[in-house]
Amino acid sequence: MIETPTHALLPESLTGGDLAYAELRSRIMSGEYAPHTVLRAQALAAEFGLSRTPIREALQRLAEAGLVAYIPNKGATVIGYTTEQMAETYFVRASLESRAAGLAADRMTDADAELLIDRIERMDPLVHASDQDEIVELGRLNREFHEHIVKVSGSLQLQTLLRSVSQVPMMIRNYQAYGDTFRIRSNHHHRDILTALQSGDSLWAEVAMRSHILAARNAVLQGPGTSLHADSSPHED
Repeated sequence: MIETPTHALLPESLTGGDLAYAELRSRIMSGEYAPHTVLRAQALAAEFGLSRTPIREALQRLAEAGLVAYIPNKGATVIGYTTEQMAETYFVRASLESRAAGLAADRMTDADAELLIDRIERMDPLVHASDQDEIVELGRLNREFHEHIVKVSGSLQLQTLLRSVSQVPMMIRNYQAYGDTFRIRSNHHHRDILTALQSGDSLWAEVAMRSHILAARNAVLQGPGTSLHADSSPHED
């Protein structure tokens, strides 16, 4: 049966398929399932104590969310990303999240600012991480920082669109690939974004967010060890 902390927080009314989807999505998003990992319905059904039907439903939903490639009767494979695909994902996110930041600047409360400060401060000691679990935790905190800004924007449309393009496993791999400089400057930009949001200046917030995400995109295009990585401003977002 499924016995994870993830499901301890989920409503009891959820179906087996809902629970399987939530658990599998959590494993993919955390990086527990690496790109190209094959997920087989029969093995998952045995692990979760479910029939294969809800597992297949969960795999189909993961495919619709863009997290796996699903072939009926054969299973699913966790999607990997080329450099070009990663760069395009960042470009789309820059457009959507900059708009969200602009809207959020008009709606920020002290409680919202405190939550963002908490995530920034908890990321600080993790920017030098070499342990996989710490890097995954860094990715989780980064996700919460960005997702909260989108939530504060009040735009359900932006929240829906960003769920389809914000791929945490891809971000975690970039944290691993680009190292300390990438992570340190990323969190420095988080502080810039927070300052812009607290000022109530929508344009500044939009520009700060767009700059942050596009810097990460450019780092991906340049690759690890380039002058951009070493001397300019690459960021994970």
